[in-house]
Amino acid sequence: MKIGAGREEIRMDGATGVVMMGWGDPRHRVSGVKWPLQSRAVALVDDASAKRLILVCLDACAITEALRREVARRLREKHGIADDEFILSATHTHSAPGGYSTYVFYELTGDGFHPGILDAYATGVAASVDRAMAALRPGQARFASGRFPLDVPVAFNRSIRAYNRNPEVEKVARGERHRAVDREMTLLRFDGLDGRPIAAWNWFPVHATSIHRDRREIHPDHKGLAAGFLEAELSKRGASDFVAVFAQGAAGDVSPNFRYHPGLREKRGLHRDDEESCRANARFQSDHALLLFDQAASARPLRDALGGRLEFHDFSGMKVDPDFVDGRSGVTTGASEIGLPQLYGTAEGRGTSLPFLYFVWGMVWVSRLYRSIADRWQGRAARWPWSIHPAQGKKVTVIESGRSRLLGTSRVDAAPLPDFLDPTVATMKRWARAGILIERPFTPQDLPIQLVRLGDLAIAAVPGEFTTVAGRRLREVLEKELAPQGISRVLIQGYANAYASYVVTPEEYDVQGYEGGCTHFGRYTLPGYLTIFRRLARQWGEGRAASARRPEAPSPEFLRAITHPSYRG
Repeated sequence: MKIGAGREEIRMDGATGVVMMGWGDPRHRVSGVKWPLQSRAVALVDDASAKRLILVCLDACAITEALRREVARRLREKHGIADDEFILSATHTHSAPGGYSTYVFYELTGDGFHPGILDAYATGVAASVDRAMAALRPGQARFASGRFPLDVPVAFNRSIRAYNRNPEVEKVARGERHRAVDREMTLLRFDGLDGRPIAAWNWFPVHATSIHRDRREIHPDHKGLAAGFLEAELSKRGASDFVAVFAQGAAGDVSPNFRYHPGLREKRGLHRDDEESCRANARFQSDHALLLFDQAASARPLRDALGGRLEFHDFSGMKVDPDFVDGRSGVTTGASEIGLPQLYGTAEGRGTSLPFLYFVWGMVWVSRLYRSIADRWQGRAARWPWSIHPAQGKKVTVIESGRSRLLGTSRVDAAPLPDFLDPTVATMKRWARAGILIERPFTPQDLPIQLVRLGDLAIAAVPGEFTTVAGRRLREVLEKELAPQGISRVLIQGYANAYASYVVTPEEYDVQGYEGGCTHFGRYTLPGYLTIFRRLARQWGEGRAASARRPEAPSPEFLRAITHPSYRG
Protein backbone atom coordinates (compact mmCIF):
# COMPACT_ATOMS: atom_id res chain seq x y z
CA MET A 1 0.00 0.00 0.00
CA LYS A 2 1.17 3.51 -0.79
CA ILE A 3 0.50 6.28 1.70
CA GLY A 4 0.72 10.04 1.40
CA ALA A 5 -0.37 12.96 3.56
CA GLY A 6 -0.86 16.66 2.95
CA ARG A 7 -1.83 19.81 4.78
CA GLU A 8 -3.02 23.14 3.35
CA GLU A 9 -4.07 26.40 4.93
CA ILE A 10 -7.59 27.52 4.07
CA ARG A 11 -7.27 31.17 3.12
CA MET A 12 -10.30 33.25 4.10
CA ASP A 13 -9.25 36.60 2.68
CA GLY A 14 -12.82 37.71 1.95
CA ALA A 15 -14.45 36.45 5.14
CA THR A 16 -14.47 39.65 7.21
CA GLY A 17 -18.03 40.36 8.26
CA VAL A 18 -19.31 36.88 7.35
CA VAL A 19 -21.29 35.13 10.10
CA MET A 20 -19.58 32.07 11.56
CA MET A 21 -21.39 28.74 11.54
CA GLY A 22 -22.14 26.89 14.76
CA TRP A 23 -23.54 29.19 17.43
CA GLY A 24 -26.42 30.33 15.21
CA ASP A 25 -25.91 33.96 16.17
CA PRO A 26 -26.07 36.60 13.41
CA ARG A 27 -23.82 38.86 15.51
CA HIS A 28 -21.01 36.30 15.51
CA ARG A 29 -19.17 37.75 12.51
CA VAL A 30 -15.55 37.33 11.42
CA SER A 31 -13.32 40.21 12.50
CA GLY A 32 -9.92 38.60 11.85
CA VAL A 33 -7.89 35.42 12.21
CA LYS A 34 -6.55 34.11 15.52
CA TRP A 35 -5.23 30.83 14.09
CA PRO A 36 -5.59 29.85 10.41
CA LEU A 37 -7.88 27.01 9.38
CA GLN A 38 -6.34 23.93 7.79
CA SER A 39 -7.37 21.03 5.57
CA ARG A 40 -5.56 17.76 6.22
CA ALA A 41 -5.65 14.70 3.99
CA VAL A 42 -4.32 11.14 4.02
CA ALA A 43 -4.27 9.21 0.73
CA LEU A 44 -4.09 5.41 0.59
CA VAL A 45 -3.56 3.48 -2.65
CA ASP A 46 -3.44 -0.29 -3.11
CA ASP A 47 -1.85 -0.83 -6.50
CA ALA A 48 -2.63 -4.56 -6.51
CA SER A 49 -6.40 -4.01 -6.34
CA ALA A 50 -6.44 -0.49 -7.85
CA LYS A 51 -8.41 0.62 -4.78
CA ARG A 52 -7.99 4.09 -3.26
CA LEU A 53 -9.16 5.76 -0.07
CA ILE A 54 -8.77 9.48 0.60
CA LEU A 55 -9.52 10.72 4.12
CA VAL A 56 -9.94 14.49 4.50
CA CYS A 57 -10.65 16.53 7.61
CA LEU A 58 -10.90 20.31 7.57
CA ASP A 59 -11.35 22.97 10.22
CA ALA A 60 -14.98 23.87 9.63
CA CYS A 61 -18.26 23.52 11.45
CA ALA A 62 -19.73 20.96 9.08
CA ILE A 63 -19.58 19.55 5.58
CA THR A 64 -22.36 20.82 3.37
CA GLU A 65 -23.77 19.13 0.30
CA ALA A 66 -22.53 22.03 -1.84
CA LEU A 67 -18.97 21.69 -0.52
CA ARG A 68 -18.82 17.95 -1.08
CA ARG A 69 -20.21 18.31 -4.58
CA GLU A 70 -17.58 20.93 -5.48
CA VAL A 71 -14.72 18.95 -3.91
CA ALA A 72 -15.87 15.78 -5.68
CA ARG A 73 -15.83 17.63 -9.01
CA ARG A 74 -12.26 18.88 -8.49
CA LEU A 75 -10.90 15.53 -7.29
CA ARG A 76 -12.56 13.68 -10.15
CA GLU A 77 -11.18 16.05 -12.79
CA LYS A 78 -7.60 16.11 -11.48
CA HIS A 79 -7.07 12.64 -9.97
CA GLY A 80 -9.96 10.54 -11.24
CA ILE A 81 -11.11 9.98 -7.66
CA ALA A 82 -14.64 8.56 -7.49
CA ASP A 83 -17.29 9.69 -4.98
CA ASP A 84 -17.02 6.52 -2.91
CA GLU A 85 -13.21 6.78 -2.67
CA PHE A 86 -13.06 9.71 -0.26
CA ILE A 87 -14.55 10.82 3.04
CA LEU A 88 -14.85 14.56 3.62
CA SER A 89 -15.25 15.45 7.31
CA ALA A 90 -15.09 18.49 9.58
CA THR A 91 -13.68 19.15 13.05
CA HIS A 92 -16.89 21.07 13.97
CA THR A 93 -15.20 24.26 15.11
CA HIS A 94 -17.80 26.96 15.77
CA SER A 95 -15.31 29.71 14.87
CA ALA A 96 -15.09 29.31 11.10
CA PRO A 97 -17.07 31.14 8.40
CA GLY A 98 -20.46 29.88 7.29
CA GLY A 99 -22.17 30.72 4.04
CA TYR A 100 -21.32 27.54 2.12
CA SER A 101 -24.61 25.63 2.29
CA THR A 102 -27.39 25.89 -0.27
CA TYR A 103 -30.08 24.80 2.22
CA VAL A 104 -31.76 27.92 3.54
CA PHE A 105 -32.03 26.89 7.20
CA TYR A 106 -28.24 26.85 7.57
CA GLU A 107 -27.91 30.28 6.01
CA LEU A 108 -30.66 32.16 7.85
CA THR A 109 -28.32 33.55 10.52
CA GLY A 110 -25.61 34.29 7.97
CA ASP A 111 -27.46 36.38 5.37
CA GLY A 112 -27.23 33.73 2.67
CA PHE A 113 -24.99 31.64 0.47
CA HIS A 114 -21.46 32.98 -0.12
CA PRO A 115 -19.74 31.40 -3.17
CA GLY A 116 -16.39 32.89 -2.12
CA ILE A 117 -16.43 30.98 1.18
CA LEU A 118 -17.36 27.75 -0.60
CA ASP A 119 -14.48 28.26 -3.04
CA ALA A 120 -12.01 28.93 -0.21
CA TYR A 121 -12.89 25.70 1.57
CA ALA A 122 -12.91 23.65 -1.65
CA THR A 123 -9.56 25.11 -2.77
CA GLY A 124 -7.94 24.23 0.56
CA VAL A 125 -9.32 20.69 0.51
CA ALA A 126 -8.27 20.06 -3.08
CA ALA A 127 -4.75 21.39 -2.39
CA SER A 128 -4.34 19.14 0.66
CA VAL A 129 -5.34 16.11 -1.44
CA ASP A 130 -2.93 17.21 -4.18
CA ARG A 131 -0.11 17.23 -1.62
CA ALA A 132 -1.13 13.82 -0.27
CA MET A 133 -1.23 12.28 -3.74
CA ALA A 134 2.15 13.78 -4.64
CA ALA A 135 3.69 12.37 -1.46
CA LEU A 136 2.57 8.75 -1.97
CA ARG A 137 5.18 6.16 -1.01
CA PRO A 138 5.12 2.55 0.21
CA GLY A 139 4.02 2.32 3.81
CA GLN A 140 1.97 0.59 6.49
CA ALA A 141 -0.89 1.49 8.80
CA ARG A 142 -1.18 0.46 12.44
CA PHE A 143 -3.92 0.91 15.01
CA ALA A 144 -4.02 1.72 18.73
CA SER A 145 -6.65 2.84 21.22
CA GLY A 146 -6.79 3.89 24.85
CA ARG A 147 -9.10 5.57 27.34
CA PHE A 148 -8.50 8.92 28.98
CA PRO A 149 -8.11 8.61 32.76
CA LEU A 150 -11.19 9.83 34.61
CA ASP A 151 -9.29 12.69 36.22
CA VAL A 152 -8.49 14.32 32.84
CA PRO A 153 -11.17 17.03 32.29
CA VAL A 154 -11.44 16.59 28.52
CA ALA A 155 -15.09 15.69 27.81
CA PHE A 156 -18.46 15.85 29.57
CA ASN A 157 -22.00 14.80 28.71
CA ARG A 158 -24.13 17.94 28.47
CA SER A 159 -27.50 16.11 28.36
CA ILE A 160 -27.33 13.74 31.30
CA ARG A 161 -31.11 13.41 31.74
CA ALA A 162 -31.50 12.11 28.19
CA TYR A 163 -28.42 9.86 28.50
CA ASN A 164 -29.85 8.21 31.61
CA ARG A 165 -33.04 7.26 29.74
CA ASN A 166 -31.12 4.63 27.75
CA PRO A 167 -31.76 1.19 29.25
CA GLU A 168 -28.27 -0.17 28.57
CA VAL A 169 -26.29 2.53 30.37
CA GLU A 170 -25.22 2.71 33.98
CA LYS A 171 -27.04 5.74 35.35
CA VAL A 172 -24.76 8.61 36.34
CA ALA A 173 -25.30 11.64 38.55
CA ARG A 174 -25.12 15.19 37.24
CA GLY A 175 -21.78 15.63 38.96
CA GLU A 176 -20.36 12.67 37.04
CA ARG A 177 -20.94 13.85 33.51
CA HIS A 178 -17.40 12.84 32.57
CA ARG A 179 -18.45 9.20 33.01
CA ALA A 180 -21.31 9.47 30.51
CA VAL A 181 -19.12 9.82 27.40
CA ASP A 182 -16.93 7.57 25.28
CA ARG A 183 -13.51 8.31 26.78
CA GLU A 184 -11.62 6.12 24.31
CA MET A 185 -9.40 7.69 21.68
CA THR A 186 -8.65 5.56 18.63
CA LEU A 187 -5.69 6.26 16.38
CA LEU A 188 -4.30 5.16 13.04
CA ARG A 189 -0.55 5.51 12.60
CA PHE A 190 0.85 5.70 9.06
CA ASP A 191 4.59 5.08 8.43
CA GLY A 192 6.78 4.64 5.39
CA LEU A 193 8.50 1.28 4.96
CA ASP A 194 11.65 3.05 6.11
CA GLY A 195 9.95 3.62 9.47
CA ARG A 196 9.60 7.37 9.01
CA PRO A 197 6.22 8.66 10.30
CA ILE A 198 3.84 10.01 7.65
CA ALA A 199 0.63 10.81 9.50
CA ALA A 200 -1.71 10.03 12.37
CA TRP A 201 -5.49 10.07 12.21
CA ASN A 202 -7.32 9.84 15.49
CA TRP A 203 -10.92 9.95 16.62
CA PHE A 204 -12.16 11.34 19.90
CA PRO A 205 -15.69 12.71 20.29
CA VAL A 206 -15.98 16.14 21.92
CA HIS A 207 -17.63 19.29 20.58
CA ALA A 208 -15.17 21.89 19.28
CA THR A 209 -16.81 24.63 21.34
CA SER A 210 -14.06 25.80 23.68
CA ILE A 211 -14.11 29.16 21.85
CA HIS A 212 -17.44 30.90 22.43
CA ARG A 213 -19.28 33.44 20.30
CA ASP A 214 -17.97 36.45 22.20
CA ARG A 215 -14.72 35.78 20.30
CA ARG A 216 -14.92 37.06 16.73
CA GLU A 217 -11.69 35.73 15.24
CA ILE A 218 -11.38 32.64 13.06
CA HIS A 219 -10.14 29.78 15.23
CA PRO A 220 -9.80 25.99 14.63
CA ASP A 221 -10.63 25.35 18.32
CA HIS A 222 -9.06 22.52 20.30
CA LYS A 223 -9.06 19.99 17.44
CA GLY A 224 -6.98 22.28 15.24
CA LEU A 225 -4.61 23.25 18.06
CA ALA A 226 -4.15 19.60 19.05
CA ALA A 227 -3.17 18.76 15.49
CA GLY A 228 -0.63 21.56 15.50
CA PHE A 229 0.81 20.42 18.84
CA LEU A 230 1.28 16.83 17.63
CA GLU A 231 2.78 17.96 14.32
CA ALA A 232 5.26 20.15 16.20
CA GLU A 233 6.27 17.22 18.44
CA LEU A 234 6.87 14.92 15.46
CA SER A 235 8.80 17.68 13.72
CA LYS A 236 11.20 17.66 16.68
CA ARG A 237 11.71 13.96 15.96
CA GLY A 238 12.68 14.72 12.37
CA ALA A 239 9.31 14.26 10.61
CA SER A 240 8.91 17.83 9.37
CA ASP A 241 6.15 16.97 6.86
CA PHE A 242 4.12 14.91 9.35
CA VAL A 243 0.32 15.43 9.28
CA ALA A 244 -1.86 14.97 12.37
CA VAL A 245 -5.64 14.77 12.19
CA PHE A 246 -7.94 15.09 15.19
CA ALA A 247 -11.31 14.01 13.86
CA GLN A 248 -14.73 13.72 15.47
CA GLY A 249 -16.72 10.68 16.45
CA ALA A 250 -20.17 10.51 18.06
CA ALA A 251 -19.90 13.90 19.75
CA GLY A 252 -23.54 15.00 19.72
CA ASP A 253 -23.95 15.25 23.50
CA VAL A 254 -20.27 15.68 24.42
CA SER A 255 -18.83 19.05 25.44
CA PRO A 256 -15.49 20.41 26.70
CA ASN A 257 -17.41 22.93 28.82
CA PHE A 258 -18.28 21.89 32.35
CA ARG A 259 -17.86 24.91 34.61
CA TYR A 260 -19.69 28.18 35.30
CA HIS A 261 -17.25 31.01 35.90
CA PRO A 262 -18.37 34.12 37.84
CA GLY A 263 -19.90 36.75 35.61
CA LEU A 264 -20.22 34.48 32.54
CA ARG A 265 -23.66 33.31 31.48
CA GLU A 266 -22.67 30.11 29.70
CA LYS A 267 -20.68 27.06 30.70
CA ARG A 268 -17.00 27.29 29.87
CA GLY A 269 -14.01 25.03 30.04
CA LEU A 270 -11.27 24.54 32.63
CA HIS A 271 -10.33 28.23 32.69
CA ARG A 272 -12.29 31.45 32.60
CA ASP A 273 -10.43 32.52 29.46
CA ASP A 274 -11.56 30.57 26.39
CA GLU A 275 -8.13 30.55 24.79
CA GLU A 276 -6.58 29.00 27.91
CA SER A 277 -9.34 26.39 28.09
CA CYS A 278 -8.92 25.61 24.41
CA ARG A 279 -5.17 25.13 24.71
CA ALA A 280 -5.59 22.95 27.80
CA ASN A 281 -8.11 20.68 26.09
CA ALA A 282 -5.94 20.53 22.96
CA ARG A 283 -2.95 19.54 25.08
CA PHE A 284 -4.95 16.75 26.75
CA GLN A 285 -5.81 15.34 23.33
CA SER A 286 -2.40 15.76 21.74
CA ASP A 287 -0.57 14.21 24.70
CA HIS A 288 -2.90 11.22 24.69
CA ALA A 289 -2.56 10.87 20.92
CA LEU A 290 1.24 10.92 21.19
CA LEU A 291 1.07 8.13 23.77
CA LEU A 292 -1.11 6.04 21.43
CA PHE A 293 1.07 6.92 18.45
CA ASP A 294 4.11 5.50 20.22
CA GLN A 295 2.17 2.41 21.29
CA ALA A 296 1.03 1.81 17.71
CA ALA A 297 4.64 1.53 16.56
CA SER A 298 4.79 -2.04 17.87
CA ALA A 299 1.30 -3.06 16.71
CA ARG A 300 0.64 -5.49 13.88
CA PRO A 301 0.28 -3.69 10.52
CA LEU A 302 -3.21 -3.62 9.08
CA ARG A 303 -3.86 -5.68 5.97
CA ASP A 304 -3.66 -3.87 2.63
CA ALA A 305 -7.40 -4.08 2.03
CA LEU A 306 -9.25 -0.98 0.84
CA GLY A 307 -12.83 -0.52 -0.27
CA GLY A 308 -15.81 1.72 0.08
CA ARG A 309 -19.49 2.22 -0.61
CA LEU A 310 -21.49 5.44 -0.76
CA GLU A 311 -25.24 5.74 -1.21
CA PHE A 312 -27.80 8.52 -0.84
CA HIS A 313 -31.05 7.76 0.98
CA ASP A 314 -34.21 9.77 1.50
CA PHE A 315 -34.83 9.97 5.24
CA SER A 316 -38.15 11.81 4.97
CA GLY A 317 -40.26 8.64 4.95
CA MET A 318 -37.92 5.70 5.38
CA LYS A 319 -39.24 2.29 6.45
CA VAL A 320 -37.45 1.07 9.55
CA ASP A 321 -36.51 -2.58 10.09
CA PRO A 322 -38.66 -4.10 12.88
CA ASP A 323 -35.46 -5.34 14.58
CA PHE A 324 -34.70 -1.77 15.63
CA VAL A 325 -38.19 -0.81 16.90
CA ASP A 326 -39.10 -3.71 19.22
CA GLY A 327 -40.41 -5.89 16.39
CA ARG A 328 -43.06 -3.45 15.17
CA SER A 329 -43.74 -3.23 11.45
CA GLY A 330 -44.80 -0.19 9.45
CA VAL A 331 -42.64 2.24 11.45
CA THR A 332 -41.15 5.09 9.40
CA THR A 333 -39.17 8.26 9.81
CA GLY A 334 -40.81 11.58 8.92
CA ALA A 335 -39.96 14.63 6.83
CA SER A 336 -37.60 16.84 8.78
CA GLU A 337 -38.99 19.12 11.47
CA ILE A 338 -37.15 21.46 13.81
CA GLY A 339 -38.35 21.62 17.38
CA LEU A 340 -38.60 24.44 19.86
CA PRO A 341 -35.47 23.29 21.80
CA GLN A 342 -33.38 24.38 18.78
CA LEU A 343 -34.24 27.96 19.73
CA TYR A 344 -33.33 27.83 23.41
CA GLY A 345 -29.94 26.21 22.88
CA THR A 346 -27.72 24.55 25.48
CA ALA A 347 -25.94 25.47 28.69
CA GLU A 348 -22.73 26.13 26.71
CA GLY A 349 -24.50 28.17 24.06
CA ARG A 350 -27.77 29.90 24.88
CA GLY A 351 -30.22 30.35 22.04
CA THR A 352 -32.38 33.23 20.92
CA SER A 353 -33.51 36.10 23.14
CA LEU A 354 -36.15 35.31 25.76
CA PRO A 355 -38.79 37.71 24.36
CA PHE A 356 -38.52 36.11 20.93
CA LEU A 357 -38.50 32.60 22.43
CA TYR A 358 -41.66 33.26 24.46
CA PHE A 359 -43.38 34.83 21.46
CA VAL A 360 -42.56 31.83 19.25
CA TRP A 361 -43.64 29.44 22.01
CA GLY A 362 -47.01 31.20 22.18
CA MET A 363 -47.45 31.18 18.41
CA VAL A 364 -46.61 27.47 18.22
CA TRP A 365 -49.38 26.64 20.63
CA VAL A 366 -51.85 28.98 18.94
CA SER A 367 -50.99 27.26 15.65
CA ARG A 368 -51.45 23.83 17.23
CA LEU A 369 -54.80 24.79 18.69
CA TYR A 370 -56.01 26.12 15.35
CA ARG A 371 -54.91 22.93 13.57
CA SER A 372 -56.61 20.79 16.21
CA ILE A 373 -59.90 22.64 15.81
CA ALA A 374 -59.63 22.40 12.02
CA ASP A 375 -58.92 18.66 12.23
CA ARG A 376 -61.94 18.04 14.43
CA TRP A 377 -64.18 20.23 12.25
CA GLN A 378 -63.16 18.26 9.15
CA GLY A 379 -63.45 14.87 10.85
CA ARG A 380 -59.73 14.10 10.99
CA ALA A 381 -57.84 12.79 13.99
CA ALA A 382 -56.66 15.71 16.07
CA ARG A 383 -52.90 16.29 16.20
CA TRP A 384 -52.82 18.77 19.06
CA PRO A 385 -50.74 19.37 21.11
CA TRP A 386 -47.65 17.72 19.64
CA SER A 387 -46.05 17.59 16.23
CA ILE A 388 -47.40 17.44 12.70
CA HIS A 389 -46.22 13.94 11.73
CA PRO A 390 -46.69 10.84 13.95
CA ALA A 391 -43.02 9.93 13.51
CA GLN A 392 -42.05 13.18 15.27
CA GLY A 393 -43.59 12.06 18.56
CA LYS A 394 -43.56 14.70 21.29
CA LYS A 395 -41.62 17.28 19.34
CA VAL A 396 -43.09 20.79 19.49
CA THR A 397 -42.37 21.82 15.92
CA VAL A 398 -41.53 25.37 14.88
CA ILE A 399 -40.25 24.77 11.33
CA GLU A 400 -41.35 21.93 9.03
CA SER A 401 -38.07 22.11 7.15
CA GLY A 402 -38.85 19.08 4.97
CA ARG A 403 -42.10 20.67 3.78
CA SER A 404 -40.80 24.27 3.68
CA ARG A 405 -43.24 25.56 6.28
CA LEU A 406 -43.00 27.91 9.23
CA LEU A 407 -45.51 27.58 12.08
CA GLY A 408 -47.67 25.31 9.95
CA THR A 409 -47.91 27.50 6.85
CA SER A 410 -46.09 27.40 3.51
CA ARG A 411 -46.83 31.13 3.21
CA VAL A 412 -43.70 31.94 5.16
CA ASP A 413 -43.99 35.65 4.36
CA ALA A 414 -47.39 35.62 6.08
CA ALA A 415 -46.30 33.68 9.18
CA PRO A 416 -47.26 35.49 12.42
CA LEU A 417 -43.70 36.43 13.36
CA PRO A 418 -42.81 40.13 13.01
CA ASP A 419 -39.56 40.83 11.15
CA PHE A 420 -38.24 43.14 13.84
CA LEU A 421 -38.21 40.40 16.51
CA ASP A 422 -35.29 38.51 14.99
CA PRO A 423 -33.03 39.08 11.94
CA THR A 424 -33.36 35.44 10.87
CA VAL A 425 -37.11 35.89 10.53
CA ALA A 426 -36.54 38.96 8.36
CA THR A 427 -34.16 36.98 6.13
CA MET A 428 -36.59 34.08 5.76
CA LYS A 429 -39.47 36.40 4.88
CA ARG A 430 -37.33 38.26 2.34
CA TRP A 431 -36.57 34.99 0.58
CA ALA A 432 -40.21 33.94 0.78
CA ARG A 433 -41.29 37.16 -0.92
CA ALA A 434 -38.78 36.35 -3.68
CA GLY A 435 -40.77 33.14 -4.25
CA ILE A 436 -37.83 30.74 -3.96
CA LEU A 437 -38.48 28.89 -0.68
CA ILE A 438 -40.78 26.36 -2.31
CA GLU A 439 -38.07 25.04 -4.67
CA ARG A 440 -36.46 22.68 -2.18
CA PRO A 441 -36.65 21.73 1.53
CA PHE A 442 -35.04 24.03 4.08
CA THR A 443 -32.74 21.18 5.20
CA PRO A 444 -31.50 18.10 3.29
CA GLN A 445 -33.69 14.98 3.13
CA ASP A 446 -31.37 12.92 0.88
CA LEU A 447 -28.29 12.02 2.90
CA PRO A 448 -25.01 10.28 2.03
CA ILE A 449 -24.36 7.03 3.89
CA GLN A 450 -20.78 5.82 3.53
CA LEU A 451 -18.96 2.74 4.72
CA VAL A 452 -15.27 2.19 3.95
CA ARG A 453 -12.72 -0.47 4.81
CA LEU A 454 -9.10 -0.15 5.81
CA GLY A 455 -7.66 -3.56 6.59
CA ASP A 456 -9.39 -4.98 9.67
CA LEU A 457 -11.19 -1.68 10.34
CA ALA A 458 -14.36 -0.14 8.93
CA ILE A 459 -15.31 3.53 9.06
CA ALA A 460 -18.95 4.56 9.10
CA ALA A 461 -19.20 8.16 7.87
CA VAL A 462 -22.34 9.86 9.16
CA PRO A 463 -23.76 13.25 8.05
CA GLY A 464 -24.54 14.60 11.50
CA GLU A 465 -24.05 14.56 15.24
CA PHE A 466 -24.66 11.16 16.83
CA THR A 467 -24.93 11.13 20.61
CA THR A 468 -22.72 8.81 22.64
CA VAL A 469 -25.23 5.96 22.90
CA ALA A 470 -26.51 6.42 19.34
CA GLY A 471 -22.95 5.98 18.09
CA ARG A 472 -22.45 2.97 20.33
CA ARG A 473 -25.55 1.26 18.91
CA LEU A 474 -24.43 1.89 15.33
CA ARG A 475 -21.00 0.42 16.04
CA GLU A 476 -22.52 -2.69 17.64
CA VAL A 477 -24.83 -3.34 14.69
CA LEU A 478 -22.06 -2.94 12.12
CA GLU A 479 -19.44 -4.93 14.03
CA LYS A 480 -21.86 -7.85 14.29
CA GLU A 481 -22.71 -7.63 10.60
CA LEU A 482 -19.13 -7.13 9.34
CA ALA A 483 -17.35 -9.67 11.55
CA PRO A 484 -17.75 -12.50 8.96
CA GLN A 485 -16.04 -10.20 6.44
CA GLY A 486 -12.92 -9.91 8.62
CA ILE A 487 -13.75 -6.55 10.23
CA SER A 488 -12.85 -6.44 13.91
CA ARG A 489 -13.54 -2.78 14.68
CA VAL A 490 -15.93 -0.09 13.41
CA LEU A 491 -15.18 3.61 13.87
CA ILE A 492 -17.70 6.43 13.62
CA GLN A 493 -16.63 9.42 11.52
CA GLY A 494 -18.97 12.25 12.46
CA TYR A 495 -19.72 15.46 10.56
CA ALA A 496 -18.97 13.76 7.24
CA ASN A 497 -20.12 14.40 3.66
CA ALA A 498 -23.23 16.46 4.54
CA TYR A 499 -25.00 17.86 7.58
CA ALA A 500 -28.47 17.04 8.95
CA SER A 501 -28.11 18.03 12.62
CA TYR A 502 -28.47 15.53 15.49
CA VAL A 503 -29.20 11.82 15.85
CA VAL A 504 -30.34 10.57 19.26
CA THR A 505 -31.74 7.28 20.52
CA PRO A 506 -35.55 6.97 20.71
CA GLU A 507 -35.31 7.07 24.51
CA GLU A 508 -33.27 10.29 24.39
CA TYR A 509 -35.65 11.74 21.84
CA ASP A 510 -38.62 11.50 24.23
CA VAL A 511 -36.90 13.89 26.66
CA GLN A 512 -37.00 16.56 23.92
CA GLY A 513 -33.93 18.37 25.10
CA TYR A 514 -31.76 20.28 22.67
CA GLU A 515 -30.40 17.22 20.84
CA GLY A 516 -33.82 15.57 20.59
CA GLY A 517 -35.48 18.73 19.34
CA CYS A 518 -32.74 18.99 16.69
CA THR A 519 -33.15 15.38 15.51
CA HIS A 520 -34.82 16.18 12.21
CA PHE A 521 -36.50 12.99 11.09
CA GLY A 522 -38.26 12.13 14.32
CA ARG A 523 -38.15 9.52 17.04
CA TYR A 524 -36.98 6.79 14.67
CA THR A 525 -34.12 8.66 13.03
CA LEU A 526 -31.47 6.39 14.59
CA PRO A 527 -33.36 3.18 13.70
CA GLY A 528 -33.46 4.55 10.14
CA TYR A 529 -29.69 4.91 10.11
CA LEU A 530 -29.26 1.43 11.59
CA THR A 531 -31.55 0.02 8.89
CA ILE A 532 -29.59 1.59 6.04
CA PHE A 533 -26.12 0.86 7.40
CA ARG A 534 -26.93 -2.79 8.09
CA ARG A 535 -28.42 -3.15 4.60
CA LEU A 536 -25.34 -1.50 3.10
CA ALA A 537 -23.03 -3.85 5.02
CA ARG A 538 -24.97 -6.92 3.86
CA GLN A 539 -24.98 -5.80 0.22
CA TRP A 540 -21.26 -5.16 0.48
CA GLY A 541 -20.66 -8.67 1.77
CA GLU A 542 -22.78 -10.11 -1.04
CA GLY A 543 -20.87 -8.12 -3.67
CA ARG A 544 -23.95 -6.22 -4.82
CA ALA A 545 -23.51 -2.87 -6.51
CA ALA A 546 -24.20 0.33 -4.60
CA SER A 547 -27.00 2.66 -5.60
CA ALA A 548 -25.90 5.43 -7.97
CA ARG A 549 -28.72 7.85 -7.08
CA ARG A 550 -27.68 11.43 -6.28
CA PRO A 551 -29.81 14.36 -5.08
CA GLU A 552 -30.38 17.15 -7.55
CA ALA A 553 -28.37 20.36 -7.30
CA PRO A 554 -30.25 23.63 -6.70
CA SER A 555 -31.15 25.74 -9.70
CA PRO A 556 -29.07 28.83 -10.61
CA GLU A 557 -32.13 31.01 -9.93
CA PHE A 558 -32.39 29.64 -6.41
CA LEU A 559 -28.70 30.25 -5.73
CA ARG A 560 -28.89 33.80 -7.02
CA ALA A 561 -31.87 34.50 -4.77
CA ILE A 562 -30.15 33.34 -1.58
CA THR A 563 -26.64 34.59 -2.33
CA HIS A 564 -25.05 36.73 0.37
CA PRO A 565 -25.76 40.42 -0.43
CA SER A 566 -22.10 41.39 0.01
CA TYR A 567 -20.81 38.85 -2.52
CA ARG A 568 -19.57 40.42 -5.74
CA GLY A 569 -17.66 37.48 -7.20
